[in-house]
Amino acid sequence: MLVSTIVLTVAAVLSSIISSFFPHFSINYISIFVGLIIGLVPFFNSRVAPFHTEVFMYIVAPLIYFKGQSTRINLIGKRLRQIFETAVLLVIVGTIFAGFTVSLLEIPLALAFLMGALSTPTDATATESVSEGLIVPERQENLLKMELLFNDASGIILVTAMALWVKNGQFNYQQTFFDFLRSAGGGIIIGILAALVMISFRQFLGRINHDAYNAQILLFVSTPFFIYFIAEELEVSGIIAVVCAGLMQNSESVRSRFITPRQFYNGLVLLKLIRELLNNTVFVILGVLVVRIIRDDLIIGNTNSQWIVIGILLYLTNLLVRYFYGLLSKMGNKGSIIFALGESMEQ
Repeated sequence: MLVSTIVLTVAAVLSSIISSFFPHFSINYISIFVGLIIGLVPFFNSRVAPFHTEVFMYIVAPLIYFKGQSTRINLIGKRLRQIFETAVLLVIVGTIFAGFTVSLLEIPLALAFLMGALSTPTDATATESVSEGLIVPERQENLLKMELLFNDASGIILVTAMALWVKNGQFNYQQTFFDFLRSAGGGIIIGILAALVMISFRQFLGRINHDAYNAQILLFVSTPFFIYFIAEELEVSGIIAVVCAGLMQNSESVRSRFITPRQFYNGLVLLKLIRELLNNTVFVILGVLVVRIIRDDLIIGNTNSQWIVIGILLYLTNLLVRYFYGLLSKMGNKGSIIFALGESMEQ
């Protein structure tokens, strides 16, 4: 694991270095390319351990936390209805349409719905990567940002429910609904409470020692890992928990930026560095995974083109669902296309 961490960290740093020579290319595309090279070279590939979902989420969690930390909490209150529509209803509708579409290929309905749930957008970093340097209308940009913070919980719960449907042969509507309430509600409570505790402790350190900048910054950096771990151990949404904690941190930083300007500036610099490092690591891993998946398919002789067709159908179905939502929301044709592409690109 240590060797894997070193290899991935060096790859993430290398991506940033290469990106400085090609400013017009998204750094995440460069990171994927570096990951592809690692996967293709046996010497490096053998030194990267197999990936587990739990480990991967510990990389994604702080990215989502930092995203929440840069979002004004009052903006959430103004857009609650739109957040619910896009992060919950739109995910459900997309899953339903994608499931029925895939079932036309004679795929069992439960398995088709599982694929539909897996295709719902749940990543909070990819949209920014492909839109970096582009001018996105303010309405679509704000709506996508709000959706990206909260659609993980609904997507993950839907995947779990569909997997149980495949396993047990029946879909439990009531259990899925209560699981969503428990996971999302519990994540909100844990995130707020944990953030309040961490914020209070950081402020306490500042009062007893005005030079404890490093300790406070390190505590800030470790906060998303701690909160995600606690939430997952309590079987609630760790993603929702870190989002809420990040929003609480934003509220505190707005009040304290003039009180402790040195700490605030150092925190911004460190935050940018960590976000870039973690973000690059995520896409390096994706590049490695692409090579390994293709290689495994070739080894076992699985070249079934049906999976390619399924992938295209899932993408197009989600794209159309989001496009029509944009039209219903009176975004206009161009605005609806931007909204649809804005998040479907991360699939």
